[in-house]
Amino acid sequence: MQLVYVVDPIADDGITLLKEKGFAVFRLSKSQTIKESLKLIDPTKVTALIIRATKITVSELQSFPNLKIIARHGVGVDNLPLDYIKENKIRLTYTPGLNAISVAELTLTLMLDLLKKIPVNRKDNFYDGELLAGKTIGLIGYGKIAQKLSLILKPFGINLLVYNHRPKKLAYGTQVELDEIAKSSDIVSLHVPATPETTQMINDDFFIQMKQSAFLINTARGALIDSDSLYSALTAHKIAGAALDVLDSGQIHTIQEIQALKNVIFTPHIGASSREILQQSSLRCAQEILLLEKGKTAIQSYF
Repeated sequence: MQLVYVVDPIADDGITLLKEKGFAVFRLSKSQTIKESLKLIDPTKVTALIIRATKITVSELQSFPNLKIIARHGVGVDNLPLDYIKENKIRLTYTPGLNAISVAELTLTLMLDLLKKIPVNRKDNFYDGELLAGKTIGLIGYGKIAQKLSLILKPFGINLLVYNHRPKKLAYGTQVELDEIAKSSDIVSLHVPATPETTQMINDDFFIQMKQSAFLINTARGALIDSDSLYSALTAHKIAGAALDVLDSGQIHTIQEIQALKNVIFTPHIGASSREILQQSSLRCAQEILLLEKGKTAIQSYF
């Protein structure tokens, strides 16, 4: 019997489907490492792997000599050794678009939380809020999440600016250069993948150009921001605040130090963690595995 190895917790929907179709399923527990789990299974029977955000190494993948497919439950693939996967002709699928509405809704929530100062506003510690209406919103990246977010924002009467690495047809708003996003936006929201080109694209040079009244939101990837530069910008009040669903530790300042700042909102990478989206993503991963078994084309293959 073929074995599907599930690295991260996922909804039961996909697991149930796989078992109904005759697959065995092994779910890695949070207290185990992949190396430790190999004592519990026959790694040669593993033909499929489902993974979310856990970083997996080449040596760990080499533990599964008969691996045919990796189904990425989510969008980003910076946690995977892509060269090895491609060289070994392992099919890699992912789920772009499925989480778009969930991440877009979280981004809107964070915008309103920042503007209304919800985390710090109390009856005995009162702050005036601001309107979202009339604000200039700068989106960095214009993929499915940013497109969905732009439609959610339109009824608020915002001014939309978009930076994208190549020209895109916008539903509304204006496509501009990155410097213009920094200089003109009241809220900057990040929606690009982590690549060598985008790593730490938000740095000292970017913060210097931002308005002191501006906010930064990151629901994409932690690597996009130079965390030490962010700490300096927040503590020196070069920007008004930030809302972060993801963040990488800096060379100087830890994530915990940034979390402790009063002008920061943190969420624990919950952008895609809506019950309906988790169910859909789990099923999609199972469907991709079943399609490969039948010799059919993937719904959404990365390469």
